[in-house]
Amino acid sequence: MRFKNNILILIILLIAVILRFWNYSEIPFTNDEFSALFRTHYGSFSELINKGVLIDGHPAGTQIFIYYWVKVFGYSEICVKFPFIIFGILSILVLYKIAKLWYNDTVALICASFLASLQYAVMYSQIARPYISGLFFTLLLVYFLTKIILQKANKKYSNYIFFIISASLCTYNHHFSLLFAVIIGISGLFLMKRNQLLPYLLSGILIFVLYIPHLPIFFYQLKVGGVEGWLGKPNNDYLLVYLKYIFQYSIYIYLLVFGLIIFGLIHLKKNTNSFNKKYFIISLIWFLLPFLIGFFYSRYVSSVIQFSVLIFNFPFLLFVIFGHIKEQKVKINALIVGIILTTNILVLVLQRKHFEIFYNSPQEQSIKEITKIKSNNKKTIILISDYNRKISLRYIKKYNIKSEIIWFDKFKNEGEFIHFLEHNKSKYDNIYFAGLSESNPLILPIITDYFPEMCWQKNYNGGTSYLFKKGKMKQYKMIDQLDFESNNKSKNWDSLTGQNYIDTLSFSGKKSYLIDSLSEWSLSFEKNLIEFANNKNDLIEISLKTYLLENLKDVILMVGLETKDSSFYCGGTPFEIFHAESKTSLGNYKWSTIHHTFKIKEEYLKNKDLKLKVFIWNKGKNNLIIDDFEIKLRKGNPILYGLFESF
Repeated sequence: MRFKNNILILIILLIAVILRFWNYSEIPFTNDEFSALFRTHYGSFSELINKGVLIDGHPAGTQIFIYYWVKVFGYSEICVKFPFIIFGILSILVLYKIAKLWYNDTVALICASFLASLQYAVMYSQIARPYISGLFFTLLLVYFLTKIILQKANKKYSNYIFFIISASLCTYNHHFSLLFAVIIGISGLFLMKRNQLLPYLLSGILIFVLYIPHLPIFFYQLKVGGVEGWLGKPNNDYLLVYLKYIFQYSIYIYLLVFGLIIFGLIHLKKNTNSFNKKYFIISLIWFLLPFLIGFFYSRYVSSVIQFSVLIFNFPFLLFVIFGHIKEQKVKINALIVGIILTTNILVLVLQRKHFEIFYNSPQEQSIKEITKIKSNNKKTIILISDYNRKISLRYIKKYNIKSEIIWFDKFKNEGEFIHFLEHNKSKYDNIYFAGLSESNPLILPIITDYFPEMCWQKNYNGGTSYLFKKGKMKQYKMIDQLDFESNNKSKNWDSLTGQNYIDTLSFSGKKSYLIDSLSEWSLSFEKNLIEFANNKNDLIEISLKTYLLENLKDVILMVGLETKDSSFYCGGTPFEIFHAESKTSLGNYKWSTIHHTFKIKEEYLKNKDLKLKVFIWNKGKNNLIIDDFEIKLRKGNPILYGLFESF
């Protein structure tokens, strides 16, 4: 029986190796990995600590390891990622051994199968950061703690030695693996026999002594705080979202997990003595306590909780879910393992598209695309926004890019960008734009004022690239529009006054609309979001033409998403940022296009009562003429956050 079950764990490990080393040479660095690599070019250890560790927010262990690793093996993706992939594979084996000691072979095989094949573990094994290493170290810590508890005497001091080493590695690896090591260490006090307490306490003291050199770094980083600059505070449903994420947002895996729970409960009912309450309680505490500490610290102090930092206690969630399943025959074990691996891998490849999405870095792929674009049409503007310049230069060198690249941050504001396009539109046929998820949302609508037709859009996790050309605009779904050629017939518009229609000036057609200095609030639009929007990450683009009668100040195109009771989104774009070109020597150019754009979030689509509201706030009591007021829906990037969200 044991030999045959050992064959099953070998199969699980083989599958884990294949998944993690699949197209190994094609796995790109993430931005987080680049950040660590850029902090290895220091001439001394003290410089590494002061400039490479203190500013990072993580303990020194992983950064020091990478610092010396690349000195020996180099900076290629293959070399840098290799030890972390090995950590990921070994974690499965250690988890298997712990589960056998705590429960039985069946539970061990089930948990090992999930850890081998879920995207959560596969992806972080392929990232050279302190997450999968922390998982390995915490599992080692638990394994040797278990060996100490189960040993009959204190003669095997090797278990204490490895316990101390594992705990120290946890403390130097990540602040959450440090937290988890502390929780495990305190728990051990309640699990030790009386004659084991002294050597165990001495082990704890030694672990603390080994951590003393790191205390200045710890207190410095604690003072700096979390990563709230880019990481939002968690919502109340964070745990539910996390559970969906780890099980790959798949109904098939939900059903599989539920089926295994029921399968275990049926057998448990027949033999309640097989249920180990002690290890169930330990597993529950070890999963929930780090989660709750991270959650409430993020809510009330500073945001730190992410899916990545919960990977250290993730195995104990598996124990909570599957620990009640009793030992099964080898054939049943083989069937269960086969179903788990098959289901998870199919979802990983076909639904989550891990190897397609994770292996295509937006920065690398979009820069790689430049040569092909330029070879097809040399009269193409290459525009890139929000890319890390160091990362981009690495790929520019790698793919020998000779074309001129215009970085959006060279423009002080949107007005300068409009001025650039206005002066250069006649020289070019196309514009290629690549940007990350945080790129200025006004870039796209401004581009389409001059290059209206989108040739193609390529979607990546974290970014999107586009090719536009001169032609007709085709990529929109029109939600509503006002051309002021006749009295408004749409029920969605309000505050329109017939006497404000004028026929002496217009951008298109024969009429436009005057907003005078007596009107502070004008032209409101309202419509239920659910009536026209179905997909998250799609873009709502509002635009209108305005004629410059004077220097417009404090005129704002306002947009909101709200119900009767609450507001989900509120934004506005001042008119004046689009009028920069009218201050130049462009003759009688007076009409400008005003834009406001925002991305639809998943939470917006869940509320059926949410209304889109659009209006002009004439805060400065100006006189202005507007025309062609349009509200459009642009198809967004469905996999923009595809590695962490459903799509």
